[in-house]
Amino acid sequence: MTQFIHLNGLLRIVACSFALSAPLAASEVGEIVTVKLSGGAQLTATLLQKTDDRVVLDLGHEIVTVDAKRVLSMSSSEQATKQGQTSAREFYTLGRLDEMPVPQLVKRFGDAVVTVKTPSGMGSGFLISSEGHLITNYHVVEKELKVIVTVFQKKKQGYEKRQLKRVKILALNPLRDLALLQLDKEELGDFELKHVVIAEKASVRVGDLIFAIGNPLGLERTVTQGIVSSTTRTLGQLRFIQTDASINPGNSGGPMFNARGEVVGVVCAGYSFFSGLAFGIPATDLVDFLQHRDAYLFDSTQPQNGVKYFAPPFRGSESALISESSASVESQAAPAAVQE
Repeated sequence: MTQFIHLNGLLRIVACSFALSAPLAASEVGEIVTVKLSGGAQLTATLLQKTDDRVVLDLGHEIVTVDAKRVLSMSSSEQATKQGQTSAREFYTLGRLDEMPVPQLVKRFGDAVVTVKTPSGMGSGFLISSEGHLITNYHVVEKELKVIVTVFQKKKQGYEKRQLKRVKILALNPLRDLALLQLDKEELGDFELKHVVIAEKASVRVGDLIFAIGNPLGLERTVTQGIVSSTTRTLGQLRFIQTDASINPGNSGGPMFNARGEVVGVVCAGYSFFSGLAFGIPATDLVDFLQHRDAYLFDSTQPQNGVKYFAPPFRGSESALISESSASVESQAAPAAVQE
């Protein structure tokens, strides 16, 4: 039996049964680790301290001290992700991860979020591979060839960021508002990239926790949280995930995460005059875009490559049927990109 004792605000786990001690993996303080205990219990948390006698973990809402004799194994959460529950698909990863507190998920995947800047504005994006493939919105890079991406890397002395100017546009889907870019490996040098895991199944439900990381108004690495308001909202005959998480100009192209840290959507629009009303492109549409990216390949030298979609011409009598009120409503759900 295991007893839980509160002492000076510190939750101590005292093992009443004996367990053989096992050598612990060489995890560093500050890493997110997965600890397996005797009896079948498992904890995923930030490692604060590790000695021969105890392991101290930060669960986000509580500090936990575990007797080292009860620890069967300890590995970094990144190693656990690579070992199972994920599957690599060419240059992106699908999977189902373990649920964690949001602060730990931000530490784990925050470095995968980037800033995407063009001469006409800026938005967000996120890395889907360690080779530099990233996703953003089409409207963030629309009609632009010069794209600058800012990447982030956590170091012991703080965060390091680097601007990359040799960015290649690989594929564009204007209808679904998605763009696939790639960073230059030589320009990256020894800069280590982290990438996200895309939800393997469309398991997002109304009421589920959701959080976004992006760069609203240029404020880098901003985290907002809310719930899924609807999974069947349609705008312009396209389905979107609706959320009450705060989405502002500059968030466009950033990831929507669930409580397990899986990307379930791509931020694309926020309501101009009301807070708590924002939209994201479902991850199923993102995966479809990646799987069939050859149909959306970008070629700056060939204007007739399907990149541009023109609206059909309206007849005079039919165009008059569009009311001012409906046009006003459509204009208010604007893309969340910063215009300079």
